[in-house]
Amino acid sequence: MGSEHQYVIASFNAIVSLRRMFERIAFNLNFQYYCEKFKEMSNKPFISFVVPTKNEVEYLPRLLTSINYITQFCKIPIETIVVDYMSTDGTPNVARNMGARVIEVDKPGVGYASYIGTLSARGDVIIRTDADVVITPSAIHEVVRVFTNNLEKLFVTVGHIYYPLDLTTNVMAYLYDCYIRKPYNTTGYFIAFRRSVLEKVNFNPNLRFHDDWDFGRRAFKVFGLKSMHYNPFIAVFVSSRQIKKKGLIRYLSDYLHITKANITSYSQFVA
Repeated sequence: MGSEHQYVIASFNAIVSLRRMFERIAFNLNFQYYCEKFKEMSNKPFISFVVPTKNEVEYLPRLLTSINYITQFCKIPIETIVVDYMSTDGTPNVARNMGARVIEVDKPGVGYASYIGTLSARGDVIIRTDADVVITPSAIHEVVRVFTNNLEKLFVTVGHIYYPLDLTTNVMAYLYDCYIRKPYNTTGYFIAFRRSVLEKVNFNPNLRFHDDWDFGRRAFKVFGLKSMHYNPFIAVFVSSRQIKKKGLIRYLSDYLHITKANITSYSQFVA
């Protein structure tokens, strides 16, 4: 009876998780709802998006369209800074044509591009994101809500939903966000922070890869866990191109190697 009871509980938890996963997708697709909520806010911070790029002409228009939507329809003051390192596919021109400020650098590596972008940002809030992301109004609302209501919080991160929508990859994303990821496991698709933290922490310009993880770990050491807000139910949409490129098994292995995480839910950190 013991094993049967455990099987029933496990099956129930799996069904609940699947339901919550679909609820999360629907929730974050409701762009209009959050744009209406923004109209109720009187004080909205100026937000700077920093986007490191190299040969991102295929994905960048989706990102910039989503940011421009939030600027136009949610009435959020935003600047977008694209820092391009030696693209050969016309990425800088695409960015300029869609209203972004473009900085072209001749040093390779996402760490240097992120570093230069944050130094050039003028916003009260800076959001580092990747070129293959679709930003959701729900994620921006979470940032504004937390930073407005809790001065102790310096960093905000959210979950991720893969596009094109696929059951296997999004079950994986949901379980990772809710049960494995720690608040300081900052990922490049969405790292929001107050401008003031740059006095002590910025992206490492010498890193070609994993500048996002490095940033979160150093921020944790300097400012502590209480400075970090993580809400896994709020999410942005991220391309699944890395999974297709590496294969699911290798992709999972790489992530688990980076995080070295214990299987623990971090919903308690949601303020």
